[in-house]
Amino acid sequence: MKFSKTNTHCSIRRICTLGLLTSIIALSACQTAENKEMQSSLNSSIQNEKLNKAMARAADSAMQSGQTGQALSILEKSYQRDNQNAETATRYAQALRQSGQIEKAEMVLKSFANAPDASIKTQQEYVFVQLEAGHYDIAEEIGKKIVAKDSLSAQAHHSLGIALDAQGKHAEAEKSLRAALDMWEGDPVPVMNNLALNLASQENVKEAVLILKKAKSIAPNRIEIERNLRIISTLNESPKAFKSN
Repeated sequence: MKFSKTNTHCSIRRICTLGLLTSIIALSACQTAENKEMQSSLNSSIQNEKLNKAMARAADSAMQSGQTGQALSILEKSYQRDNQNAETATRYAQALRQSGQIEKAEMVLKSFANAPDASIKTQQEYVFVQLEAGHYDIAEEIGKKIVAKDSLSAQAHHSLGIALDAQGKHAEAEKSLRAALDMWEGDPVPVMNNLALNLASQENVKEAVLILKKAKSIAPNRIEIERNLRIISTLNESPKAFKSN
């Protein structure tokens, strides 16, 4: 039995076409499975983020109502659910710090704050934790990184100034505190108080007193302002006494 070249070529084409269709179907099925998996992962991520935000709102509401323990409990559960989420960890660390659990707050936040892609919010909270822990050198290091990222952050300049001043770097601290005061929004009294104490440490008692008097006019019922004004006012005759205390 003889086969023509035409028939042979047609058979080869049919075989090739069938093989090609089989490959396309297999590839299509594979892509469909991958797409479903990606969509499922995306949906799960969205749902997880929604739940995190809902728990964060519940924690904020509890905190505003003075229910600190409840807020901390909510944030702890949120962190346990998703302990790789930097924002969740930051909120939890803040609540821990505010409840006096400084060591635990530091443990929760350390890896996130030192990550190359750490957010300013996370790093700033880590600075607060380090200040509370008395680790002023670490607070200075992270604080300078924040200022390098955002030179207009009044909070970053303020916390950096506190860290520097605590290490006796008074002149450098003064620059940071003045920068913070210049761009501060909201209640400036805490910054004014810290700047006044810094100036007194440098024996610039006159300006320190002027700043505290202005702070007192803004917040006449702040006990710490009245106390510091009274102490620093007595240093006009003997400014070195401040350094000996």
